[in-house]
Amino acid sequence: MWRLQVSGDESITIYLAENPSEAILRRIQLVGNFLREALAEWATDVVPSYCSITVYYDVLKSDAAVMSERLTSLLESFESDIATHGQGDSAGSARRVELPVFYGAEVAPDLQRVAKFASLSVDDVIRLHADTEFRVYALGFRPGFAYMGDTPPKLQVPRLDTPRRRVPEGAVAIAGPQAAVYPCVSPGGWNLIGRCPLALFDRTENPPKVLLQVGDRVRFRPVNRETYLELGGVLDD
Repeated sequence: MWRLQVSGDESITIYLAENPSEAILRRIQLVGNFLREALAEWATDVVPSYCSITVYYDVLKSDAAVMSERLTSLLESFESDIATHGQGDSAGSARRVELPVFYGAEVAPDLQRVAKFASLSVDDVIRLHADTEFRVYALGFRPGFAYMGDTPPKLQVPRLDTPRRRVPEGAVAIAGPQAAVYPCVSPGGWNLIGRCPLALFDRTENPPKVLLQVGDRVRFRPVNRETYLELGGVLDD
């Protein structure tokens, strides 16, 4: 089932579950794609998240009451189709992305503390992080910032008590069950365990290029300092 809630002057959020999961991620992708096509005339954006989808609409063409009725009708139609055709297989269709990571101490200020939290060696933390396949559940906070999960339970370190004023671009971070790579310099309270040399958001392209998308399967590949620099990584911040 679902629940609709007006979430702004020009948006309605559809809640599809209470907790994220692989099955919910696939359902959100299917519903989101269905609504983008069905609402092309009225919607300005359809934004998926962990357990919900927010539909932004053109206020010159519709309002909250009309959009709520329209969404209810579409979701009922979608549910009927799902009952007939099933929900498909997310494993085979997901895009796979590999991100190189330099885990050197000079770019990983929290790696030792994470190792102590997990009662593991630094090498074991790196191995566990790199052996995990993460899924992109949502985009937000900054352009290109992908919320990924699930971080292995041993590495689910809480956020910092006091966020940093400045986290460098490319910082590889974990916090609780989530993981991410900071696409640009920004404040941040997650634990920094490495640095990725790839650009996650490129505003010089038109439209801007966003490397990770909701549903992607992501692996982190350890690289040494030399390779990190060859791939465009920086150490000066």
